[in-house]
Amino acid sequence: MSRAPSWLLSRPVAHRGLHSHRLPENTLGAFGAAIEAGFPIELDVQLTADDQMVVHHDTDLRRLSDRPQRVRELTLEQLRQVRIGGTDQHPPGLVETLEYIDGRVPVVVEIKAGDPRYLRALATAAALRHYSGPLTVQSFDPFIVGWFRRNAPEILRGQLSGSMADVRTINWGTRRMLQNLAFSVVSRPDYIGYEFGFTTPRRARLIRKKWPLLLWTITTREDMARALTLADNVIFEGFDPSAGGTGQGLAE
Repeated sequence: MSRAPSWLLSRPVAHRGLHSHRLPENTLGAFGAAIEAGFPIELDVQLTADDQMVVHHDTDLRRLSDRPQRVRELTLEQLRQVRIGGTDQHPPGLVETLEYIDGRVPVVVEIKAGDPRYLRALATAAALRHYSGPLTVQSFDPFIVGWFRRNAPEILRGQLSGSMADVRTINWGTRRMLQNLAFSVVSRPDYIGYEFGFTTPRRARLIRKKWPLLLWTITTREDMARALTLADNVIFEGFDPSAGGTGQGLAE
């Protein structure tokens, strides 16, 4: 029987917060907007040079800050001095972020895959140790998810998958196994987060026979309507599911 709580299956989850040009992704500003709107927050964490977890999606700073450094080459304090997208927002530490959210909405923590994988898991677990709000951890790396099964089984965990098309470091066989959730024997997830564009009705039915299913990343209200015929919930960005119209207003 799944341990997935009702909040994970009933309210659309804001991908990297409710972000916009003024409130960049994975920042306290974007998280504040999601809290105000009442949406659970999905966020990404990477490992820093001083083995802390920082809230940031990419492995480097080029896309959001036009800087060449890799996240793993900088300390958490150095990353906090970076400004994102010409705003006053910075990459926050995971502990800082959880203190800010403070249980006001649920949190979905995606641990980005990479080496050393188990240090990423351990550092995330350490940051979560004293947090009492509703949350889950998830990752594309089934061995990270499996680490939580063995070492922090009380924490809800999700396995992410999809086409895996942007992963260049794995062979065809491993990619197919990941697509088909073959490593779930390692991770034993409480739910699955799957790529919307790679989900067929048949695949969705097979997944939902075993686990609750969330589809990512939904970018229009039309796609959300279709996704909800296939899955239990969605992770969205670029529009407000609670507003009228088709809108892309959050991207303005």
